[in-house]
Amino acid sequence: MKALRRSPYLISIWFLSLIAAMILLALGRLSLWFFAAHADFWNTETLLAWSVGLRFDMMVAAYLATPVLLCWLASLCLPKQIKKLLRAGIAASLSLGLLLILTEIINFGFFCEYRDQFNVWVLGLINDDAQAVGQTILNDYHWGRYLCAIALLFAAWIVLFRRAARKVFHSIAKLRKTPKTGIVFILIALATGIIFYRGGIDRRPPRMRDAAPCDTEIVNHLVLNPVYALKHVIVDLWRISNSGQKPEFVRNVREQAKLLYGNKAATAQTIDELILKRNERLNPNAPAPKQIFLVVMESYDRWPMLEKYSALGLSDTLLALEKSGASSPNFAPATGGTMSSLTSILSGIPFIDCAQNHRPRGSVALPTATAEIFKRLGYKTRFAYSGYGLWQRVEDYARQQGFDEIVLGSDVPDCPSEYKAEWGVPDGFLFSHLEKIAESDGDTPVFTLILTASNHPPYSLPLEKLGHEHVRLPAELEKICSGPADINTLSHFKYADRELGKFIDQITKQHPGAVFAVTGDHFSRKFLNEHPTLAESRQVPFVIAGAGIPAGTKLPFGTHVDMVPTLLALCAPDGFEYPSFGTNLFSKNARERRCAFGDYLIVHARGGFVYSGNSSAAKRSEVHYGQAVSEDAAARMKAEIDALRALAWTYFEKGSEIN
Repeated sequence: MKALRRSPYLISIWFLSLIAAMILLALGRLSLWFFAAHADFWNTETLLAWSVGLRFDMMVAAYLATPVLLCWLASLCLPKQIKKLLRAGIAASLSLGLLLILTEIINFGFFCEYRDQFNVWVLGLINDDAQAVGQTILNDYHWGRYLCAIALLFAAWIVLFRRAARKVFHSIAKLRKTPKTGIVFILIALATGIIFYRGGIDRRPPRMRDAAPCDTEIVNHLVLNPVYALKHVIVDLWRISNSGQKPEFVRNVREQAKLLYGNKAATAQTIDELILKRNERLNPNAPAPKQIFLVVMESYDRWPMLEKYSALGLSDTLLALEKSGASSPNFAPATGGTMSSLTSILSGIPFIDCAQNHRPRGSVALPTATAEIFKRLGYKTRFAYSGYGLWQRVEDYARQQGFDEIVLGSDVPDCPSEYKAEWGVPDGFLFSHLEKIAESDGDTPVFTLILTASNHPPYSLPLEKLGHEHVRLPAELEKICSGPADINTLSHFKYADRELGKFIDQITKQHPGAVFAVTGDHFSRKFLNEHPTLAESRQVPFVIAGAGIPAGTKLPFGTHVDMVPTLLALCAPDGFEYPSFGTNLFSKNARERRCAFGDYLIVHARGGFVYSGNSSAAKRSEVHYGQAVSEDAAARMKAEIDALRALAWTYFEKGSEIN
């Protein structure tokens, strides 16, 4: 009976915890809305986003306040320990606020970089170069401000919480504490708990599929709170990425294959049979190029190639290549991260929600692997990276995927130590080193894949010492630029472009028949302002130039997995067979296919739209660029992309056999 009379104290602390958590989560969302996302607030989408977001907030508040609830339940069994349990409940409630404040401040910095709350790229920090990441944060982010914000908000929370707790206790002390009063509190707590733990009074709790209710992508990224987003990453994405459990897009693989291959999929025994390609040589009578370079530029966007930004002069090299060769104006990277895009390029496996370089099957070069295909054609294969081999175990992974020779930033002899940074050597020094290596190759056929690193945070290259001036904004673009920090970022982009141009010029002198293909690993997440269009924020270039490529050729839409089949059209014999999940962009098939997948984007002949699991936005295709397709067409494309990814996941994780 004593425990029942004392119950209002602990239950009231639990109520206070729920209210405080809801307020802190709401304030965190508001800070993201106005200071990080810079999204419009006074519209109908805001109401929709908040109505869904508050349901997720209720669930998080309930689970974070569970320790307080447990203290109350313990007090029913241990009435003599009620004072200690009350102190423990107060401490748990106080800690809840401190944890939320810390999480929201860290999430704020993450959002400023990725334009999203904690997502799959958090997992990259676990496998990444911790020292390099730490140095980048120290150099590129206002960590001092974040520490000050943490200290001030911690102090404010402690003061406000103590005052609120005292007022609650004073109010409870005035009540007549009888068993009946305790029962009333318990019944109210029971009803409140059911509502909060379920995330509202709807027929089911909210799920990730509900987290994209709006037509505006950036608003959808504000629906979740950082705690739920982090839980999703750790519990769901980590489990899928690292345990080999199948993602939601893998269902009945044979039935899914029929969407792509029709009756052929009904009788095929292996996936190799389905994805086997027969090469169509672009110029059957021309000799195969001896030197082929596929250059993956760090954080290399396509938007600087657009006419309205051409006055910046950021992509002069690529624009010149485009005029002399071929390019795709609608091209998506494999993912939004460097290593996950690189693994897709090296392995030939489109992104399958899996860290390929850390999976057991990633240690085996599958028949789709880029190096394996080129070695079958007699090419020596070389992988070059401006950074260091331990990053994301890139050196080991490149060897496992079949590359004969590895060149790293640490192997570049002529780079002074003052220019070496946490992410490697400046691009110019790597290119100069590769020029010397290419000269010694002579007539040996060589395929070289290059990954650069200069256009990367903290954007701290001494550009003047390297002979490069900072970008000057034309008057017509000044009004949309955010400030001097953007100038430094754009200047690094221009440096990377200029060094690429020097490299191509020098190699062309050595090997006049060389072929060059250039793309970006992902969008840089940096733009002139806070609101790039979906196309500007997702597309990367794909330009291919060299002997035998008709000048000014416009290629159809594509993604990273299409690059190798496109290069093979220039160097492999007619009829050469190879397995690939991509398509030769010079071919008729590429111009007739319905869609392709890259960076959670479905690209098609009239534009592209966001692919996001089961989200309503993906089904409606209303988060799009170019011409929006109908709901039926979007659903058909999504089903085909699910089928493609299901085949790719099965091929990578389980093998070629169709079960």
